Amino acid sequence: MSTTAFASPVLSANSPADQLQQAHASLCAGQLGAAAGALRSLLASEPHSTFGWMVLGDTLERAGLKRDAIRARANGLRHGRRAGYFQNMATTPAPWRPVIQGVIADVNRQLYDTVGQGLQQVLATHGAAAMRRVVHAMNAYLGRVQDRPRSPHQAPKFLFFPGLAEGPFHAPDLQAWSARLVEAWDGIRAEALSVLHGDGALESFLSFKPGQSTKGYLDGDGPKPAWDAFFFYRHGRRYDDNHARCPLTSSLLESIERCEIAGQAPEICFSVLQPGTHIMPHHGVTNTRLVYHLPLLVPDDCVLHVFGGGEHAWREGEPVMFDDTFLHEAWNRSALPRIVLLMDCWNPHLTPEERRAVRVLVELISAYEDFDDPDFERVIAAIDG
Repeated sequence: MSTTAFASPVLSANSPADQLQQAHASLCAGQLGAAAGALRSLLASEPHSTFGWMVLGDTLERAGLKRDAIRARANGLRHGRRAGYFQNMATTPAPWRPVIQGVIADVNRQLYDTVGQGLQQVLATHGAAAMRRVVHAMNAYLGRVQDRPRSPHQAPKFLFFPGLAEGPFHAPDLQAWSARLVEAWDGIRAEALSVLHGDGALESFLSFKPGQSTKGYLDGDGPKPAWDAFFFYRHGRRYDDNHARCPLTSSLLESIERCEIAGQAPEICFSVLQPGTHIMPHHGVTNTRLVYHLPLLVPDDCVLHVFGGGEHAWREGEPVMFDDTFLHEAWNRSALPRIVLLMDCWNPHLTPEERRAVRVLVELISAYEDFDDPDFERVIAAIDG
């Protein structure tokens, strides 16, 4: 299903993207290598370009890479929807509707196949009875059944798992390992303060390109509003040097059950909210994971606000656990940094079998949906080489 039929009308509206014009012209001339080169440049500078991904889909299809073509168009759909297009036919310009309908059908068909294969795998491993809620959650994810959060404040960006205990806050002691961290609070805090006063090991918790605005993410009246972190794990990757710098914290983290999903979790860090910083309201990705905080350094007037649950003032040594798929924000109105040990963790209301199944399914879906750098370079090289 070619999308070049609707690529041309948007070129003048995207006049800064000369690479898109070049890619489209090269594709129409059958010069796939030239099209791939232009798209590499375009998507390096404009990774959210809806039509860049769509034209890449056309290029991949002409190169015989059908599955990758669908994945590229799926990226285009996602970015378009975030910009307000393609939510339905009313938000899709009339000349493009037949093409978009075909793209959606292709994307959904491949996604359904991916989820179906995953469900067969977990059903064979754990049995139908243990997987009842998992099957229902996947049917809700695919839109085959309507089962969304009851709270207007809850909106997972990726996956909603129906049937779990509801509410923005959950008791930290539902995690068997919480008491172990609380008992070691003094030692963990000492290592966090050593990092804070150390040699610049902190980095931004948020991933921004140089010069990219933090508007909509961070605000505040401090001298340098920032949300910084000292990562032990990020997107599932272990930061070995940071573990070595904090041996007590590291040994504790290595001794507990972690939420492990390839390319995504665990996410564990010393989270540092700098003076006068406001983390703007936002939603998390899935309620199969919760967020756990062990407060280590908390000046006055530092608050977590979870919509539907109210404000929570952190207290040193007293953990809090919340569902970040509820709209939430945080601020530090003091003149000193606020530090918590932050980690994502399995929702304790999932059974062990459900956790294993969720991991399998999310990794399969992510492998299909995420056109990460290695995949992108692989397909570009296949065309350009």
